[in-house]
Amino acid sequence: MRAFAVTVYMLFKHYFRDRTSVFWGMLFPLILMGLIGLAFGRGENLTFQVGFVDAGGGPVAEGIRRGLAEVPVFEVTDETDEAGALAELRRGRRTLVVVVPPPGSPAPVRVYFDQARVTESRTALLILEKFIAEANLRLAGVQPLLRVQATGVAAARQIRFFDFLLPGILAMTVMNSGLQGVTWVVTEYRQRLVLKRVLSTPVHPFAFIGGLVARYAVTNLVQLAVIIVIAVWVFNAVIVGSLLTLAVLAMIGTLVFVGMGLAISTISQSAESANLLGSVLNFPMMFLAGTFWPREFMPRFLQPVISALPLTPLVETMRAVAARGEPVTPYLSALAYLGAWGVLSFLVAGWRFKWE
Repeated sequence: MRAFAVTVYMLFKHYFRDRTSVFWGMLFPLILMGLIGLAFGRGENLTFQVGFVDAGGGPVAEGIRRGLAEVPVFEVTDETDEAGALAELRRGRRTLVVVVPPPGSPAPVRVYFDQARVTESRTALLILEKFIAEANLRLAGVQPLLRVQATGVAAARQIRFFDFLLPGILAMTVMNSGLQGVTWVVTEYRQRLVLKRVLSTPVHPFAFIGGLVARYAVTNLVQLAVIIVIAVWVFNAVIVGSLLTLAVLAMIGTLVFVGMGLAISTISQSAESANLLGSVLNFPMMFLAGTFWPREFMPRFLQPVISALPLTPLVETMRAVAARGEPVTPYLSALAYLGAWGVLSFLVAGWRFKWE
């Protein structure tokens, strides 16, 4: 037990001496959290900036202007002329520009949109087209035969996009510690003959591996705690589920990805190649496993690949617990699959691991 404690202390001491490791391990997740929080953590409502050009005045243009202003998602700005309005559109300051022709003119109501902002523009155009269609019916004195009555049904809780992202960031941090941290550290220790010297000490090799796992487990818990505190205090994030359950999931993920890191280190000849190989596995999983957006957004042909990634069950389970307050029970099969990755990784590492 003493040898294990000494090993953990030595690994922590080496960790804090390496400023690069501290940055990527501690500060990088916080910087990423801050950037995401500034972008999505304020909970602002969706609005579209609409420039309005009245080419000739008249009651029709006035009615359209008043009606657009009553649409909750439209912020209408009166423009002096069409050229100036289009200039604002090109600068990205407007979503749409509506130009109403003079009274009696056969010209249609012209609508300009930003082609670079396809999703925003299409959404705003759909709303505007519905508004114009209803205005035409009113002007023609036609009573609509069908009406839509929309009734909102409250979900268990409203999940903001930032609350959706937070569990993905937590799972990504756990993954990075194994694929970017362990691979580099173990390969560097082998190059510097640290592992060889461990064999000449009374410390059992398994105590060293256990100390390595313990160091990353403690570091991950501290990282996740700091991320959660900042997310809650600064960006008003809401953690619905049990923090203890999240900690247990983080420990399971740590074991799995530390095992993967050890396995990767056995086929790397240098710390640089180990880090590169870890990145090759790390970045695809980061963007495919549902960390930043729902996996349903990805193409159908990629879904089997996404399901096979070890990060996917960790992200989905942590999100279910943190964002929706669900129990872990429905995700036991996913966690078993994640655990299988860990067992396979440690078997490969044990088979190929070299101390010198």
